Amino acid sequence: MMMRAANTHILAMAERSLEPGQHPARVVSVSDDGTAVEVELAGARHRATVAVGCLVRPMPQDIVLLFAEVKQVFVVTVLERTASGGGMVRLPGGRKMSIEGETVTLAARRRLSLRADGIDLQAKVFAVLANKGTWIGKLYTLIAERVQSSARIQEASAEQLTVKAVERVAVIERLDSLRTETQAIRVTGIASETAHSKVIAVSEDLRLDGKRVTVA
Repeated sequence: MMMRAANTHILAMAERSLEPGQHPARVVSVSDDGTAVEVELAGARHRATVAVGCLVRPMPQDIVLLFAEVKQVFVVTVLERTASGGGMVRLPGGRKMSIEGETVTLAARRRLSLRADGIDLQAKVFAVLANKGTWIGKLYTLIAERVQSSARIQEASAEQLTVKAVERVAVIERLDSLRTETQAIRVTGIASETAHSKVIAVSEDLRLDGKRVTVA
């Protein structure tokens, strides 16, 4: 008991002996919210608060720069990282962060990942350039005044596909091929077809039903 009390007294004396100014130290542990760390300096351990300007979150074994004043010690920045692994840019305590500038560029040599419960994009011009693009989701909604799509090869696969429009114009320059088990076409107005040559071939039954059928 006397030994523990003596060690506690020595640690308290060591914490008080940190002179005001800047000091490099090694991180021993980091709190869960990233607001406080325990550092080791000259054989003594000190508690320090992560400064708001220290955007790179300290990790154990990091060499950090301390700024000590009379009442409090701050971690100003991370000087060196000896442990393996990447870094995290984050405000202490999980505060909100905004990046603003005339031009902001995010460049990644291999991969860029965005993870969030919700992502909002607001722009006058939005462009995506990629050799391969994939959209995976339970619901995808597109609302626009005008949509233009241009592709050399376009494929669509769906269990159920519904197209609804006030006016629809389809222009096929070469070949239009349809393969289906059952096709039902219902026209409430007038249906008109014009072709240079048309062949209708059925294996069992062909039926024309109407009040007046004219074949010319």
